[in-house]
Amino acid sequence: MTNSIETYFEIKDGIDFIRVDVIKQNFPDAELDWDKNSVNCLISVKCGGFSGNFSADLISTDFEIFKKELEIVYENLDRNATFEGIESQVTIRVEGDGIGHLKTRCWLMDYSGIGNELNCEMNFDQTALPKLIEQLNKITSEYKVFGKIKDKKHSS
Repeated sequence: MTNSIETYFEIKDGIDFIRVDVIKQNFPDAELDWDKNSVNCLISVKCGGFSGNFSADLISTDFEIFKKELEIVYENLDRNATFEGIESQVTIRVEGDGIGHLKTRCWLMDYSGIGNELNCEMNFDQTALPKLIEQLNKITSEYKVFGKIKDKKHSS
């Protein structure tokens, strides 16, 4: 049994943060890879005067892609990395400026496709990337990716 308190990733900017806790694999006995890769998550955010949390079903491949893109950002600080959930319910874009400052833009919807929206920005620096990559590695180790990963940016 997975301890959801330890299976998360979090981006912080002072007291502001976005955190994605992976709670469980939705369909562990499914036949289709898409269903096996479905995980239930709790999204928590505090940005400025806004805070809240909501549940979202995400796909384990999105965590793997985000991790790989963040590894590239860590090596090339002028690059970007994007976590994008199903129907863009959770989108987190990390943009590097080339000298170690990272801007994070978040677009969140409490209900996929029809929900209330929160758009916010946070900033952090490259020194936080190893911990963030480690958190994502823990998620992808505990919630394996089934099937092939299709890179959203390079697939046709």
